[in-house]
Amino acid sequence: FKYASTTHNIEPVGDSPPVTQGLINYGQWTYRGLCIGCHGREADGNGAVWELSDKWGQGHALPRKPRDFTAAVFKVRSTPSGSLPTDRDLFMAISRGLVADQDMPAFKFLPERDRWAVISYIKTLSPVWVEEAEYQDDPIEVGDPPMPTDELVAAGKDVYHEMKCAKCHGEKGKGDGPSAPELEDDNGLSIKPRDFSDASQFVAGNSPRGVYQTFTTGFDGTPMPSFADFLDEDQRWQLVWYVMSLRNGWDLEKAQEAFSAEQQASSS
Repeated sequence: FKYASTTHNIEPVGDSPPVTQGLINYGQWTYRGLCIGCHGREADGNGAVWELSDKWGQGHALPRKPRDFTAAVFKVRSTPSGSLPTDRDLFMAISRGLVADQDMPAFKFLPERDRWAVISYIKTLSPVWVEEAEYQDDPIEVGDPPMPTDELVAAGKDVYHEMKCAKCHGEKGKGDGPSAPELEDDNGLSIKPRDFSDASQFVAGNSPRGVYQTFTTGFDGTPMPSFADFLDEDQRWQLVWYVMSLRNGWDLEKAQEAFSAEQQASSS
């Protein structure tokens, strides 16, 4: 089918439309057209792509099981650990996709209304959305990152080892730590730690703020915890810049130049 008035924007331009039964029905129709293959008719993550990818018993073609919307557990959120995501979080995930997982494509080609419609439908698939509506947590606050320096990177390396990040992610952050082969998600399925040397592996965004958000919220349903109760803001920023420094082609001077340019652009 054909789409009209596509915007190709990742962030929402306007406010979400009022949730009506008509919007939910349209979201269900869109889901059946674009999402059912992976997430399934029952929205439990057991779609045909997942089921058939292991037809010959040689492992699933998808690196991770698609999200089970009936469980209402989401990895990428701007809210504290154990909280439901905001509607904007869901909009961003649909728009940006989860490139690092190599299976969730970006749907930024969809009109905004279509994306909001899918979100309204997803929120009917689990009673948790109703049960916890009045307890919905606000997004965490992510302040301005500090300028990267050798000192910050060195301090972040200390934090990296103090928090035993290398057990999963490895000494060089390549996702090859000694615990990596044994890691499982909440479904009991094998899950591979992120390879920090590859910038595309950062599913919440590869900007300093995106990485900081990950360290603060954690990834629900996975072994990746939140560090909000264990590291103060300064330590989390130190860890951010150390992890950023593990990327292929990292250059401190270029990172500082990019940082300064971004700060100048945001203040103008």
